[in-house]
Amino acid sequence: MAAAQSAMQAHLRPGPPPTIKGIFVNSHIHAVRRRCGPEGLARLEAAMGGPLDYGDFDDVPIRDEVRLIEAANDILSEAPVPPEARAFEGGRLHFRNFKGTPIARMMFAIFPRNYRYLILHTPSIAERVFKGVGFEARETGPREIEVVMENNDYPLDHFRGLFQEWMDDFGYRGLVEGRQSGPARYTYVMRWTDP
Repeated sequence: MAAAQSAMQAHLRPGPPPTIKGIFVNSHIHAVRRRCGPEGLARLEAAMGGPLDYGDFDDVPIRDEVRLIEAANDILSEAPVPPEARAFEGGRLHFRNFKGTPIARMMFAIFPRNYRYLILHTPSIAERVFKGVGFEARETGPREIEVVMENNDYPLDHFRGLFQEWMDDFGYRGLVEGRQSGPARYTYVMRWTDP
């Protein structure tokens, strides 16, 4: 375990805040524009305090993406999102919007629609999406995987919601648990039954 932690920390970049590529941030903006038109986009810009202009290859601070996702969720939701559910629901929206990106469409077309397989490969996916965030995934049982994230600015429940939405979308029945397992370190455990 110590060797795995050391390997994960080697991938972390000290200094600047962790980032996500602009193409993924733009997926949230496109979702608002698609469902709510120019009026929704204007509301999103007002919530963010200005124009939303991210290049697809820009490194956008994760904390900015979190604010944008939660504002987008407020606009897209039929009822107000309760404060205690904001992070979880933001993660669910994050996955739904991610599915529409070119990298996700290509990934889901190439790889089998197998939750276990893809979750075990989240570190490979993450290195193309994030900068300065560590991911580690390991199988801990026949239908159980543990994913550890380090050095990110997402609230704990954000990725619990993202992994849960992914599981639900693939037709698996199960639950994702999350806990803080150290400073800037989150551990998620996914348990499921096959569809």
